[in-house]
Amino acid sequence: MRMVRLVLTVGVVVLPVAVLSAGSPEAFTSEAASRGVVFQTVDSLYRHGTGLGVIDLDNDQDPDLVVLGGTSGIVGLFENDGTGHFIDRSIGNEILLITEATGLSAADFDADGDLDLMITCRLFNDVLLRNDGNFEFTNVAPTLGLGDEQGLSYGTTWGDIDGDGWLELYVANRTFLPGFAVPNELYVNSNGLALEATGETLGVGFSQLPSFTSRFLDYDRDGDADLYVCNDRGTTPNVENHLFRNDGGTFVDVTAASNTAANVDCMGIAVGDLDRNGYADMYVTNTPPGNVLLMNQGDGTFVDATLAYDVGSYEIGWGTTFLDYDNDGKLELYVNNMLAPNRLYDDDGPGALIDIAPIVGLDNSATSFCVAKGDLDNDGDLDLVVQTDNAPLAIFINHEGDNRNWVKFRVVGIGANTFAVGAQIDIGTGAISQMNEITAGSNFKSQDDYTVHFGVDTATTLDQIIVAWPGGVSRTLTNYPANQTWTLWPPERLGDVDGDGDKDAADLASVLPCVVGPTEGSITPGCEIIDFDGNGAIDLVDYALFTQAVN
Repeated sequence: MRMVRLVLTVGVVVLPVAVLSAGSPEAFTSEAASRGVVFQTVDSLYRHGTGLGVIDLDNDQDPDLVVLGGTSGIVGLFENDGTGHFIDRSIGNEILLITEATGLSAADFDADGDLDLMITCRLFNDVLLRNDGNFEFTNVAPTLGLGDEQGLSYGTTWGDIDGDGWLELYVANRTFLPGFAVPNELYVNSNGLALEATGETLGVGFSQLPSFTSRFLDYDRDGDADLYVCNDRGTTPNVENHLFRNDGGTFVDVTAASNTAANVDCMGIAVGDLDRNGYADMYVTNTPPGNVLLMNQGDGTFVDATLAYDVGSYEIGWGTTFLDYDNDGKLELYVNNMLAPNRLYDDDGPGALIDIAPIVGLDNSATSFCVAKGDLDNDGDLDLVVQTDNAPLAIFINHEGDNRNWVKFRVVGIGANTFAVGAQIDIGTGAISQMNEITAGSNFKSQDDYTVHFGVDTATTLDQIIVAWPGGVSRTLTNYPANQTWTLWPPERLGDVDGDGDKDAADLASVLPCVVGPTEGSITPGCEIIDFDGNGAIDLVDYALFTQAVN
């Protein structure tokens, strides 16, 4: 489908209008049932929705699905068969029924190489499911010291706040109701063996604020995890959102100085570099006074650009996410609404964004709460999974992205941070630059796929890729082809194919076909680990650098 942008002049008002080209199909088609996912979420209104995740649970390089809120508290697990069709694994996974599940995030808290599941609960103990492989899980929350306070737990986020590689967990609790005073909590990770509550000690506990969700992100790009907390009732004095800057493992409240209070009834948070200046912007949902777009200026401050981009929405908004649905190199903005059509704001030129959800098939008018994104069918564009109150889970398969080029990255972490949470990737194609960050905990109580996606429009080669891991380690790569999924390796892992900590004959045998095979002088997926000089060509130079590193 191709979008045509028209300009209609009405009096002195200029209105941009998007229309379909003749004969074009919808960009998104609803395909949950036909792809093997039949899952009804029930009675989610009083829980403000039930979370979901696009998560590769079995490390087979395609994203599976996790869905909360099923009948009798069943947790839905659906295994991707590699084509975007799913096998129901909801039974026989050792997960007990969780009748009051609300939020979901995924992180490798124990550094064993697979993604574990954090599930928050309303008035019940939270659950941390250790991934035991083969879609089987064990609840380890009680043994780790987690989730023994029965509050109104909602969104969670993970990040390495102290630079030791182990991921900390932040839990948002909506505490404003009488009798519910469980504070937000920050749990420090002790080598995967315990989670120690330290929120009040570090000044981010918020014993009186009604927090819906939160997000670790490196907004100032100094290599550590900062924290943004989203509060309901933010139009009330002293209940605004809060931004905490991480200064060496301690937090400083920079809300006022950064202009990020928003003063909204905040539900969801979208994070993305909308204006492509290399810094993460934030969009927060609200009640009808309007959602707020906060544009990161790169100097520690944000500017309210809601009116300039015309993305106020003015409905009761919930889950929201940035994505480049059409692979044109510019982010769009998706918003879930209560009893109003969902929105997809398109960046199709200079000036305000325009809502094209009715045109592309995303304007569900029931109450939608949670959303997660990922390339379910591995065709190079982002699909959406949407949870709607008392309705079957919806999977919207994207067809528009097929018209343009793309690139995806899987980033290998350093040390205990195995999935590189907090890593930031910048790419350059011609005059266009883009940035994205790997996050654990996304949107509203949900989890996006860890694979990082960029649309690159007509570009066939990436001029530059810069990946920065938390703590300051970085690499620069050049001349990588588009329309591939690339693995980005930290310097310490180059040449160490088997991951045993050294580079030896076994590793050499594994990489030799990359050097002497028919693709010599180019690079193909699977050979990135020997691209020592990062120039996008595997050749004898890389072989020489590898042999120098052999120990």
